[in-house]
Amino acid sequence: MNIFGSIRQRDPRFHLSGTYWLLVFLLPWIMPLQTGVFGLAWWTVFREKRSARAWGIAASMVFILWTLLPLVIPPHFFWNGGLLLLGIGLVGLIAFVWPGQPLDIVHQTQKNWRLPGDGTSSLFNNAVQLVMLLVLWRADHWWMEWLRNNDLSAPDFITGTLMLALIGLLIVFLHESGHTLVGLFFGMKLRAFIVGPFQWRIRDGKWEFHFEPRQILATSGATGMVSTTADFPRSLQLCMLTAGVLTNTVAGIATLSLSLFGVAPMQVRGALALFGVFSIVLAAMNLVPFRIADSYSDGAQIFQLFSKGPWGDFHRVIGLAGASLASPVRPRDYDITAIHRAAQSIAQGRQGLLLRLLAHSYFIDQGNVTSAGEELLQAASIYNTSASDAPAEFVSCFVFGSAYIWRDADTSRQWWAHLEAKKPTHNSDFWLSYSALRWVEGDLKEAGESLEKARALAQQLPKAGAYEFERYRCSLLQQVLKDISAPIATPVTS
Repeated sequence: MNIFGSIRQRDPRFHLSGTYWLLVFLLPWIMPLQTGVFGLAWWTVFREKRSARAWGIAASMVFILWTLLPLVIPPHFFWNGGLLLLGIGLVGLIAFVWPGQPLDIVHQTQKNWRLPGDGTSSLFNNAVQLVMLLVLWRADHWWMEWLRNNDLSAPDFITGTLMLALIGLLIVFLHESGHTLVGLFFGMKLRAFIVGPFQWRIRDGKWEFHFEPRQILATSGATGMVSTTADFPRSLQLCMLTAGVLTNTVAGIATLSLSLFGVAPMQVRGALALFGVFSIVLAAMNLVPFRIADSYSDGAQIFQLFSKGPWGDFHRVIGLAGASLASPVRPRDYDITAIHRAAQSIAQGRQGLLLRLLAHSYFIDQGNVTSAGEELLQAASIYNTSASDAPAEFVSCFVFGSAYIWRDADTSRQWWAHLEAKKPTHNSDFWLSYSALRWVEGDLKEAGESLEKARALAQQLPKAGAYEFERYRCSLLQQVLKDISAPIATPVTS
């Protein structure tokens, strides 16, 4: 557009260079090519394909090149909006080049698993992102009509895109803040707070901040709230779950009213109206039960919380496990009957894996090594078939268990390879697992040194049941290091 504009406005006596004529000839071919690059970048990221990184870098370079092109071609000018476009391209380039876990090694097997009784529909789970896109498009269409009817100008493409991203992050922030404030009011503890690329988590008893560039334009979030008692009422859990939707609904109605009734200043009425309609739409969608990957909507979690089947047991079990992070509750205090009831139906994906690992921890804490090994065997089967994308802290259990329970060096080493591939944090759990591995491989010196590192880090953890269990596992390995003649049981392979 800028090239054609400069041609149209040029002095008739001015002779166009060969470069200009080449650009005029190539422009009709460049535009479809650019559209194809953007489309493939969006599709590969949306579907989490292996080529997403390459297409993302290509799309970011298109933004940068279009900004720099007028600077290198006569008459050398910088068009309005070029700085913003350059910024978007640079942010995208950093996001896709940023070192981290490559997309092509992240397994997405869990997405396609159907978990019976979770209150969601497989058909809707597969289509929910498209449905949300269409609903938001319809809301945006209503907003554009409203702008025209009220003689308000619509933003250009770049400004509008930036506005949508900022509004999306603000909506997610308010949603997660609603969960957080109500949970804190009822005595729960905050363990994680995630809004798009801004991610705060407690790891090893300390808050950590992580900026994830790949989520720079994402409008997703999460809040980790745990109870401080073993018998936290479900009614209070319900209040915490619904707080996010209610916060978005109230904020949406308030800002939409300010715009529709002309209370807000003219300069911000358009942005407030867009924020209001999107807040209400997203709040309504979040009440619909659906699952994306291993994440459930608030509506699905509310259904599961009050169901009398396995998912009701699942939420009670998870609530008790969460309490161990902020109270004296230990794994030996878990309701093993509820865990087994839930595990009979939830036997795949990360949820099924978590149930089996919780049962494994229960029996370890109870001193029942045989049953702990049986649970670990079930967990290994789930991991290999449907949950290989589980985080590193899940995999470390297999390294420790293969050494401590089965005394099998080869199997423990195989699981260690899985653990290292996930780039684990070098915390007490890491060093404890490595100590168990080196012990079972016969290197007592390195095993002892690693165990001392694990014990030192474990002593720094807060006084809570989960961390007491970590210190207990260190004492178990310390005892077994003195006896290398323990009997060998049947191993589990990765």
